[in-house]
Amino acid sequence: MKHKNKSGTENPPEWDPPAPATVYIKIKDIPYETFKTRLNQGLVTTELDQIRYRLERRVYCCGTCSKYVDGYCVVMSRSPEPDGICKAFVPKPEFVYTDVRPAFCKDGEDTGFKYLAEGGGQREAGEAGVEECKSPEALYEEGVALYKQGRLKMALGAFDRVLAGKPGHFGTLFYKGVALLKLKRYEEALTTFETALKLNPDHAATWANKGAVLVKLERFQAALEAFEKSLNLNPVQKNAWNGKDAMLVQIRRSRKALETYERVLEANPENAEALFEKGKLNLKLGEPEKAREAFENALKRTPDNAEAWYLRGKVLFEMGTWKEALHAFEKATRLKPGYAAAWYEKGCVFLDLGNGRGAENAFKISADLWESTREPEKAGKARDKIRKIRQDS
Repeated sequence: MKHKNKSGTENPPEWDPPAPATVYIKIKDIPYETFKTRLNQGLVTTELDQIRYRLERRVYCCGTCSKYVDGYCVVMSRSPEPDGICKAFVPKPEFVYTDVRPAFCKDGEDTGFKYLAEGGGQREAGEAGVEECKSPEALYEEGVALYKQGRLKMALGAFDRVLAGKPGHFGTLFYKGVALLKLKRYEEALTTFETALKLNPDHAATWANKGAVLVKLERFQAALEAFEKSLNLNPVQKNAWNGKDAMLVQIRRSRKALETYERVLEANPENAEALFEKGKLNLKLGEPEKAREAFENALKRTPDNAEAWYLRGKVLFEMGTWKEALHAFEKATRLKPGYAAAWYEKGCVFLDLGNGRGAENAFKISADLWESTREPEKAGKARDKIRKIRQDS
């Protein structure tokens, strides 16, 4: 059957793809000589195979090109068919997935790699009961397809069903972590990546993604260490290099600011604001014990600082001092009843203490508060916690 284009004619779309090497060079933004060096060192074979695969499957086409805007090609100055392609193709950022993904294995171990599944994944009407019959392998394929389509919440549902039966499957944990990162659910993403790294500590992309999460959480020293670990495993990663460089700048700035506050405190040890700011900088620089001490000293001077109680609770929670952390979060919510993040963290502490009812109540309050401030992603995070509690009870 001949292809009918959007104008109603039967002319096939123009298909004049660039070479995989050309796409790689554009994605990485590197000179040809650098590419040749990497090629001779065997560092680009897998990524070139993935690009070639996407070109052959026509995943890479005008519709996924960064030069294709609202149906118009800004390079060719015309409106090409979305399923065509020309030599000027450069993929949109969301389609620059040149890494291969772990294959799903029968025993849950990561024994190889395969290409990303294309198409499909969504549930059709009338499929009630089908989900329960799907194998973990099928659910994994569905989750990856949904992830690629940008249906991140649905992808998470599929990944969670896989992990319910195979909690040690690395590929599922990796993609779940990336989906959580894109949904801005940073704490959950961090936990997921850390679980994945226990299974496969030599996976460079997971370390790089962990670094990206830590950047969002403003834990600069830990982010730097994650990027450095990633680059030690695979030095050919532009994003990891950029992340490392950015963290070195942030750490220098934080150290300089910390020195300023320490000089202020030498002159006036009772300065509560300086103590509070010092604690936040200690957190960024990976000094939790110093941060805890700074927040406690600040609270002795200004016990009505809800944010200081919240941050003290966060530090104590990470240190495993759950009861003290709960007390800190309770103080924060009493001082500021609309403090959604404190209610959420309070729920997390209740969960670790085995108090499901208290956790569910705290998560519900945080979800309602986030919805009232039009933060649906955060509200969804809290609602997911509630659903998980009810499933497990």
